[in-house]
Amino acid sequence: MAMDLPLAGIKVIDATSNIAGPWGGTVLADLGADVLKIETPSGDPSRFMSPSDGDRSAYFHIVNRNKDVVTIDLKTPEGKNKLQLLLDDCDVFLTNFLPAQLEKFGLESKTLMEKRPRLIIGNLSSYGTEGPSSSWPGYDATLQARTGIMNVTGECDGDPVRAGVSILDLGAGTWLAMGVLAAIIKRERTGVGSIVETSLFETGATWVSYHLSAFELTGEPSVRSGSGHPAFSPYGIFKAADGSLCIGVGNNQIFEKLCITIGREDLVSAPLYLTNIDRVKNARALTLEIEKGLARKSAKEWVQELCNAGVPAEEVLQPEALLNDPQAAAMEMLLPYPDGTTELNVVPGLPLRFDGVRPPITKAAPHRD
Repeated sequence: MAMDLPLAGIKVIDATSNIAGPWGGTVLADLGADVLKIETPSGDPSRFMSPSDGDRSAYFHIVNRNKDVVTIDLKTPEGKNKLQLLLDDCDVFLTNFLPAQLEKFGLESKTLMEKRPRLIIGNLSSYGTEGPSSSWPGYDATLQARTGIMNVTGECDGDPVRAGVSILDLGAGTWLAMGVLAAIIKRERTGVGSIVETSLFETGATWVSYHLSAFELTGEPSVRSGSGHPAFSPYGIFKAADGSLCIGVGNNQIFEKLCITIGREDLVSAPLYLTNIDRVKNARALTLEIEKGLARKSAKEWVQELCNAGVPAEEVLQPEALLNDPQAAAMEMLLPYPDGTTELNVVPGLPLRFDGVRPPITKAAPHRD
């Protein structure tokens, strides 16, 4: 199977640590690249995150699968020389070192490419390689704060909240892999490598694009909308007879289908709700009206009826519900994890399929070298 994958034959040296950079390496590994993880003697900090089973944490399993590992002490001349030899025989080099560390270890991008013009270097940082914050450390949460994501997450009358998944780590890692893929295509055309750069900061700025544009158009500061949305209504969490469901309405046609399905046809022609802009202005009142209709049945019943009618709707479930989700099973989203030494049985594969087949997980995340 590995030889049929798009990146078969591509060699990657992955000297990143924590979550974002290693995830970029794992995307390339899942796509068939031969990825060797370079780890310091103290170990990748993600090994020791919670929960763990020995020297591998839940995070480490996810962001370092399909890789091999070698321990190298870059503080020693021997370690530096060993890495340089590995770089002579690879296509891609991934790092997330700060600029001062790159200089200290002799890994400045331009220097490496002078000797290896076909090398593709992928550098993932917290803030980017230029500007007043470029030397600052950063984590997913701190960059969610900086780029405004926290300020638009949470209930409208509550405090700013970190998004419940590491959207900047996984997002930046995905951008890193995407940039490397583009650089591989360019190298095929020109014979020359590239320096690919991305950061948590740039990823966060991209994720809040809508909010920036909305501010420029209106001059109104961004607000928290809870599970709702400042651009659409009705949109978000609604109460049914026995619990809650999430409903998304993106246009007038879907709004009409919603109203008819829940027995509230009167809302379609009500002056307060004629257009989406009207519905956004009167979102709270509209929510109460919709919930009057939803009170007749359970959330599960409504999800079935609404989706059959063409209205996007879902129950609000825990992530672990995916382990028994029939759609996840039908799409073979959860792949067997090839390691008998851990309680981990399945993990989500890449959200990509090639000719109907999802790239497999052939190697568990490595133990310490």
